[in-house]
Amino acid sequence: MQQTQPQKIRTRLAPTPSGYLHLGNALSFAITWALARQQGGELILRIDDLDNARFRPEYLQDIFDLLHFMGLDYDEGPADAEDFLKHYSQHLRLPQYHRMLQRLVETGAVYACPCSRKQLASLATGACALHTCRVERQPLHLPGIAWRAHVPEGTVITFADRLLPISAVDLAREMPDFVVRRKEGIPAYQIASLADDLQMKVNTIVRGEDLLASTAAQLFLARQLNETAFLDTAFVHHPLVMEPQGGKLSKSHNDLSVSEMRKNGLTPKAFWQTLAAMLGWQDKGIMGAKDFLQRFRLEDLPQHSLHTKAAATGK
Repeated sequence: MQQTQPQKIRTRLAPTPSGYLHLGNALSFAITWALARQQGGELILRIDDLDNARFRPEYLQDIFDLLHFMGLDYDEGPADAEDFLKHYSQHLRLPQYHRMLQRLVETGAVYACPCSRKQLASLATGACALHTCRVERQPLHLPGIAWRAHVPEGTVITFADRLLPISAVDLAREMPDFVVRRKEGIPAYQIASLADDLQMKVNTIVRGEDLLASTAAQLFLARQLNETAFLDTAFVHHPLVMEPQGGKLSKSHNDLSVSEMRKNGLTPKAFWQTLAAMLGWQDKGIMGAKDFLQRFRLEDLPQHSLHTKAAATGK
């Protein structure tokens, strides 16, 4: 009997040009790249740029600058910022997202919601599920209407993770009736990400633990749409990098970005030593991407939050 060959890993880097990238983003890049390269897989650079409000050209350029600084390569995707805008922007794939939205509407799992964030915040749980919109069934075509996925009470999404124990997310509590189309008519992140992963045939997704609820939301949508390929996706949710004060690193703190550290003299060698120290691998002589790849073992990644101090700048 002929044995089935294991499926080749096909994964992606999916940063958003909404701020300068920080050490947490860089760690996610390193893990994704190392996982793909170690197992002879394929790596796609996909930049999620649907959020026009926060997009800046300098943030887009920062993605390419960081990959170059880290010495990471990829197999598919834009060569530079200009190539991205011309050929790879998510705005070029809007028809694809709208087709998925229409399919979701046809399942009956979508309803119209005109509620503002202020209105939702006044509810006991901030959930539109407790509001009248879910049962009013207002027309979806009215202006100023967001579309929400109806997540029934008690909906728990369970999935296997290659790093964490089996994960169970109470989606009805963590992300109740999440938005699938924003009020301005733009498909929301959950729809665009799911559509892109399916179209690009991604079978392994690496992301931070803070996106566990997003994973659950996308699996929920895939079930509604009977997208079995996504339901078979392998997930790796890695630990987050925390600020020295204990909070999660955020793009809003520009002084903690890799770009700012580089302005203050951070070298590639010091950068990789910083990542190694956060992972507890500082005794392995990691001074570049090649060293990181040789040391990398998915099972050796810690399952707790990582803390960083100001990176050294030595050569």
